[in-house]
Amino acid sequence: MATTLARYLGLAVLPLYLVVSLVIGWTARRKSSTSNEFLNASKSLPLWVVAAAFFSVNCGALEIVGLSAAAAQYGVQAFHFYWIGAIPGMVFMGGVMIPLYMRSGVHSLPEYLERRFNARVRLINAWLLLVIGTAISGIGLYAVAQVLNAVYQWPFFASAALVGGVVLIYALMGGLRATIFNEVFRVVIIVLGLLPLLSLSTTSLHPAASLSGSRGHLWLGLPTISPASQLDRLGVIGGLGMVLSFSYWCTDFVLVQRALTARTVKSGQMVPLLAGFAKLGFSFLVVCPALGAAAYLGDRMPASFDQTLPTLMTASYSPLLMGLGLTVLLASLMSALGANVSAFSALWTEEIYRRSIRRGATELHYLRMGRASIVAAVALSFATSYVTFSFSDLMEYNQLLFSLFSAPFFAVFLLGLFGKKATAHGALAGIVVGVAAALLHLLLVATGGVFYGSMMSANFYIAIVAFVVALIAGLVFSRPAGRKSDAELDLLVYRRSGEGALQSPSPLWWALAAILVCACALLNFWWR
Repeated sequence: MATTLARYLGLAVLPLYLVVSLVIGWTARRKSSTSNEFLNASKSLPLWVVAAAFFSVNCGALEIVGLSAAAAQYGVQAFHFYWIGAIPGMVFMGGVMIPLYMRSGVHSLPEYLERRFNARVRLINAWLLLVIGTAISGIGLYAVAQVLNAVYQWPFFASAALVGGVVLIYALMGGLRATIFNEVFRVVIIVLGLLPLLSLSTTSLHPAASLSGSRGHLWLGLPTISPASQLDRLGVIGGLGMVLSFSYWCTDFVLVQRALTARTVKSGQMVPLLAGFAKLGFSFLVVCPALGAAAYLGDRMPASFDQTLPTLMTASYSPLLMGLGLTVLLASLMSALGANVSAFSALWTEEIYRRSIRRGATELHYLRMGRASIVAAVALSFATSYVTFSFSDLMEYNQLLFSLFSAPFFAVFLLGLFGKKATAHGALAGIVVGVAAALLHLLLVATGGVFYGSMMSANFYIAIVAFVVALIAGLVFSRPAGRKSDAELDLLVYRRSGEGALQSPSPLWWALAAILVCACALLNFWWR
């Protein structure tokens, strides 16, 4: 009788969570007079809400399902994605990028690129961000299939339709504000649902039993330059730690969109730091349980690494905890889908439709287009989710997307940020040549012309190649005749001193940044 009651209570957790999500969407709504209020909510939210939402975006399907799969496949080296692949970029974002964005008064990265270069660079960036966001949003629905198949053997379409429908309803009700407040609620649910697995990993999983060789170390035994190895130091430090990390944290539309909802520059600077501390702790919740999954599950270990976490929950959770665990996983999937749906709507309506297709329409018209694009975004997510089945795990798919498209844009972005000589012509050349070089490199990998020990290592090297080629092309094709004047570049380029210099962060910011970097360094030393 008690077991039956616990099972019913566990099953009740998920529908209760879905109802609360809709209630939050309804209560968070605010009558929007402009499309920017509905789609971007710029400078309208308190620090604690923005920081929690910023962190919640990083607790999506990729981080929970994807990184637990990476831990099962690569061992403790999965920590690289949380530590060297996050903390340096987050500190740089808070210290340099957020003040620059907010000082210049832009609402998005594409808007900054237009002011620094021209409208064509902005439009190309918006289209590529739209493609990347649509592809990544499919990750959430793909992960739904993996989770519900592992736990209940549910069919893909039914489970994806359930989650997509809930996201669609609350996004239509409240826009970005509703999405952000739901993200705050999800953080609490996700942490509560994963904590029991962390306890299990220190008592029953015995991770040391399956961490022999390089699987048990972050740096020891990792070759300096060896593309034929699963991972090497050049790929991890150069590809992940420098190119992919900084390009993601400093230019990702979803992250920048949330940080810019902070009310002041000082609050915006604190957002990545506070989220960074949360990310350090969260890494143990996701990585540690999966380290010993093979030893604990034995012949129950799933063929797909992406099913590692739900299989662990099925094998070790009570019926009541299983309901909470399933809710956690679906919450993470909804977080990823909701964030990318809201980003798609903002990109399409504000960056493409308003500027290139229908100029001068009423704000009511753009609000209606924003809501219509939310529906289109959910539908496209269904289509792109099927592409994800072609990859062995979510992390490989995600890192490949950023290596192909984000790395070249980050190179162009740095040229415009730190130098006055970069021109629109050079930016366009850098983007086109960088993306072409990345696609050519991927073609060589796919056809066997270039060999790597793992697809993850190939992604890191593709990112390095794309970044370097785009940087060189951007410099070479930036002709003096196309340079903007100092007056035109005011507030758009980085200056350490003089008129127009960025305001130095507060002493509290510097103290927290130092603690965060030192904590990351100590963890790397401990798990070396």
